Amino acid sequence: MTIIIKAYANADDVLIAWQPDKWSDDWVGFQLERRNDSTQQVTVLVNRIPPQPGQGPVQPTGVSSTQSPIRRCIWTDHSVVETDNVSYRVTAMTATSGGGFALDTGAVSDWTAPVVASGDVGGGLQAYFNRGTLMSQIVSRFVGGDVSENSLRNFLKNLQTPGYQPRLYLSGDALHQILLFLHDADRRGSSIHAAIYEFNDQELLDALKPFGSRGHLLLGNGSATTPDVATELAAAGLEVKHRDLSHRGASSPSVHNKFVVESDAHGNAMRVLTGSTNWTTTGLCTQLNNVLIVDDTVIAQRYLDQWSRLVAAGNDMTADLKASNTRPTADKDITLYFAATNGEAEFKPVLDLIASAKDGALFLMFMPGQSPLLDALLDRAKDNNIYVRGVVSSVTASKNGDIYSVGGQVVKSGAPAQAFHDDVPLPSGISEKDKPSWAEQEFNVAEMRGAHLMAIVHSKTIVIDPFSDDCAVITGSHNFSVAASGKNDENLVIVRGNKQLAQAYALHINGVYDHYSWRAYLGSGGDPDQIYKPLDGWKPGGTREQELDFWMQEPVPAQKDRPGPPSGSSSGGGKSKARKAKKTVKKAKAPTAKPKKAEAKKVKATKTKVTKTKATKAKAKKSKAKKSRR
Repeated sequence: MTIIIKAYANADDVLIAWQPDKWSDDWVGFQLERRNDSTQQVTVLVNRIPPQPGQGPVQPTGVSSTQSPIRRCIWTDHSVVETDNVSYRVTAMTATSGGGFALDTGAVSDWTAPVVASGDVGGGLQAYFNRGTLMSQIVSRFVGGDVSENSLRNFLKNLQTPGYQPRLYLSGDALHQILLFLHDADRRGSSIHAAIYEFNDQELLDALKPFGSRGHLLLGNGSATTPDVATELAAAGLEVKHRDLSHRGASSPSVHNKFVVESDAHGNAMRVLTGSTNWTTTGLCTQLNNVLIVDDTVIAQRYLDQWSRLVAAGNDMTADLKASNTRPTADKDITLYFAATNGEAEFKPVLDLIASAKDGALFLMFMPGQSPLLDALLDRAKDNNIYVRGVVSSVTASKNGDIYSVGGQVVKSGAPAQAFHDDVPLPSGISEKDKPSWAEQEFNVAEMRGAHLMAIVHSKTIVIDPFSDDCAVITGSHNFSVAASGKNDENLVIVRGNKQLAQAYALHINGVYDHYSWRAYLGSGGDPDQIYKPLDGWKPGGTREQELDFWMQEPVPAQKDRPGPPSGSSSGGGKSKARKAKKTVKKAKAPTAKPKKAEAKKVKATKTKVTKTKATKAKAKKSKAKKSRR
């Protein structure tokens, strides 16, 4: 038997997918090994699910996948660090009469081609991500299982401390790369021009001070900014400007950019750092965010020009500024828009990309409202002729600004959007008695709100066809909302043709989807022990076949054209006629991306009702635990 295996990496994770050409009924899961290609050391990866149902949580270090097989065909390795050069191998496993497991030595894959965990994706681009308190069980370990309000408040306070281990872990590569960007610019004697929505993190504040008169900061109207930011930076000699589109000290309309431009001693822009990350402790450590570094002088110069335009506009969105924003800047495969624009100009190329997607579209959104981009993605998910996965996160605030509701939806092609409420980390529908017996302690969202921990998906990104030469990544500060397009200061970057970048962001999105879909599944009454059921869902005709096809870079035909499971498919025994047939299925024509307000209202996060339809049950199998990160 042959098992084909593939691996994809970003700076933080490696996703591994594998697919046998023949299946055995005797298989119950897989052992997964990692080889360090620098030292040739081989490590068996660990599982966070116990070997049998009904058992309690495993030890914090996990249990070897030799002892507790991985019962799926897609896995994410979170234990790699940047610069690791690694390969992976998978071996099928069978059950023994004594309740243990044995390797099937006749069903072993080759080692994958080596992959490097790196944020450098070529083409002058780098992509980095933080981890945030979405990783709820890890946070519970950090606080020793004490999830009282006082404990979590102290935890949040300690996250402000440089070197605090949970801060380093949760902020991940995002904080490190922002600091490195500033350090390198200072070392070269460069100037920086930063436009930051809100700012309160002391370590980032201290990193700006060495620039003195070479530093220029435009502070937006984010409510989290503390008064000492402007005071301390001005005292250090930096130029500090303010911009408030609300004209009244409110946070909306938002001066919402988060970018830093480095320019040389002659004033020539060199590179720019952008993304979704607010320069606050919560932005770094509790929200989920991304950082994109663009080493392109044309794009960097446009950001530098925008900084000056924003300063010149004062507290107004002038007609001249809006007209300038509406005209994109393009260099090589990068297109840059600023908002606000006339006629939602920045949405047009994104809608074209969504409509023309041939294999897949993945996305994360925060508070998009009645977004035409979300409408278009929901249309593609409903049509089910490509692979679609996404998470929309939302919060509802009280009059005094406190968050009193957290919710959103998980989106999957071919299934109704499934709502989550009070989602991170435990959906409101799950009680302690209903959660998996093997799950670790988690705090709930009410406890998090009480401690002012903002555990939300704040990353804003769309990925189209990540394995294609025609791939695209859309990201930046933009919330993809109509309000952001028409009223806010924003930036939106479109990168075409960089497969490494597209795959890096696809991994980022996939991890978030797994987290939310698993909890939404449990919240809708799903059986947590479904993970121990047979591997039929991964076989030809199974409910996970579309997902596996996508990551194995096989054709993903329209679901409505897919043949049903052939007779005897659950018994494996060779590559089925269904799989052979789907190789030649003609792809359905992509629909035009026409906004559908009614559809958007139908799936609005806080109003969507979860129903136990067959599609929802099928969706449940997709949401099996992202085990090592739970």
